[in-house]
Amino acid sequence: MQENYLIIAIVAVIAIVLITLFIIVANLQKTVVVEVTHHTQEQEDKARKVVIEELVDIAAKRTSSRNDLTNAILKVAKECPFPNKEKGIAPKLSKVYLNFILLIASHRNADAKLIAFMDEELKKANPDYKREIDLYENEGINQRGNRI
Repeated sequence: MQENYLIIAIVAVIAIVLITLFIIVANLQKTVVVEVTHHTQEQEDKARKVVIEELVDIAAKRTSSRNDLTNAILKVAKECPFPNKEKGIAPKLSKVYLNFILLIASHRNADAKLIAFMDEELKKANPDYKREIDLYENEGINQRGNRI
């Protein structure tokens, strides 16, 4: 009789262990691991620098059309904000952005409307750089005849 109780107890324990393992395995299959990637400021700056350099290349090409220049201006205004000034001084990275302005203003396919549009959009997106935008825009206009 005790042997029957012992066998029933062992079978019950094995059944409980198997049911527990089944539940654990079923829950593990439902679990989804989500990896969160954190972008550092350096990575964002590098990505932004690559984009602005591509846009500078578009502005530097003599064969770029007015539409190409307009699209580049819109992209800079919307997706590539100028780097923040440090203690009122523009960082070295801002030279790339300001050279973009100079190249657009001196481009042979840029007319007064396009330059005014660039001026308005970039000043709206980067109010801290109003003075620098004016300086580089005027320099580009002065270089229009000299640009090869």
